Amino acid sequence: AELLGRQKGITREECDLLLAHCTNLWREVVLTALKTGLRRGELKALKWSDINWHNRTLTVRHSWCEASNALDAPKSNRERHIPLAGEVYDMLTRRRQTTGFIFASEKNQPLDIKGLSRELTYACRRAGIREITCHVLRHTFASHLVIAGAPLKAIQELLGHATVQMTLRYAHLAPSSLRNAIDLLEPE
Repeated sequence: AELLGRQKGITREECDLLLAHCTNLWREVVLTALKTGLRRGELKALKWSDINWHNRTLTVRHSWCEASNALDAPKSNRERHIPLAGEVYDMLTRRRQTTGFIFASEKNQPLDIKGLSRELTYACRRAGIREITCHVLRHTFASHLVIAGAPLKAIQELLGHATVQMTLRYAHLAPSSLRNAIDLLEPE
């Protein structure tokens, strides 16, 4: 059973409702956040050159720093590579370009974070789910991986956490993991 009701994340059903009520480019931003776990500054800084189309991965090279209004190194100061889920890869392929920001305004300016916050608020209201922030999309990504039984080390790498202790915040979401561990002791 999903234990996200008490947690910061949202359930798969709520994800579907949220996506169904997001408009235009915002749906693509929210889908990407849910399927990659990118931080909001990383979403804003994402460029077409960060996509490896052959390997179906994206490389997190930058994060947008709101204070300086410019690109900066990602948190933990290291690049990371994230395999793209089929739905995200297909969505990006449909509007593939060679240069610029992936999520840009009509004037080719980077994504407006305040606009994303507003869209999330409106989409949640339209969907009839509790209001969430962009960080909840990241938490949902991690929570869904834990519930599905992904190794914590893999989740740590995907999230770009410096230590596995940071990732352990999500470990309590997988109650079946204790049963699975004990089952390993049972004879076949």
